[in-house]
Amino acid sequence: MRKTGLVFVCLMCVLLLASCAEKDATGIPSEIEIVNIPTDRDIYSDLQQVEANSTIIVEAVAKENLGQDVSTHFDNELQKDLPDYGYTRWEIEVTKVYKGDVKVGDKVVLLQDYYIWTYPDGKQQLVTFTSLKPVVKNNKYLLFLVYDHNLQGYCAVGDYEGMFAIPTKEIKEKTKAGELEQSDFEVYNYETLHYLIPIYNEVAQKYFN
Repeated sequence: MRKTGLVFVCLMCVLLLASCAEKDATGIPSEIEIVNIPTDRDIYSDLQQVEANSTIIVEAVAKENLGQDVSTHFDNELQKDLPDYGYTRWEIEVTKVYKGDVKVGDKVVLLQDYYIWTYPDGKQQLVTFTSLKPVVKNNKYLLFLVYDHNLQGYCAVGDYEGMFAIPTKEIKEKTKAGELEQSDFEVYNYETLHYLIPIYNEVAQKYFN
C-alpha cells in the first residue's frame, strides 16, 4: 500500500511538472491554437491622437491574471455551449504616471481582448480580438488606456497602439538604426499593422529616451 501511494504521488508530481512546462511566460500553453477574430477597431495615425484618447498614460507591471469572462450561447444543432465574446482581466501595478488620476503604486484592472476556450474533448484555443499578445507576468509596459465603465477596467487605446513593452537594449539599438520590424513587437502577425512602427518611433523619442 505504501509503495502504491508513493507511485501515485510521484505520478501526480510528474503530471504537474509537465503541465507547468507546457506553458510560456504568459501562463498560456505554448502549443495552444490561436484564433484571431477580426473586429471593428479604432486605428490612429499618430501619437498625438493616441494620447488625446487615453484616460491614463502609465508605465505599469503586469502582476496577476484575475481570470476571464466569456459569454456563450447554446447551439441547438450541435447541442453544446459555444462562445460569443470574452476578455481576460489582469491586475497591473503603476510604476510611473504620465497622464490621469492614478498614482505610483496603484493597482488597476487591465482588460485584454482574449480568452481561452476549452472544448469537451480537452482541446483548447486562445481566441483573440486584438493584434496585441497577452501581457507577461512581471514585465513592464507603457500603456495608453481608456476606462470602460461597463466592465470596470482599462482597455488599450487603438488596439496595437495602446501597449508597448519597455524596450531592451537591443530594441533601442534597432530603433536608433531604423531597423525595427513588426516581429520585434508583442503583436500577432496576421496582418500588416501600418502605423505600429511610425507611432512606436514617436513613443520611443518621447518616453524611452
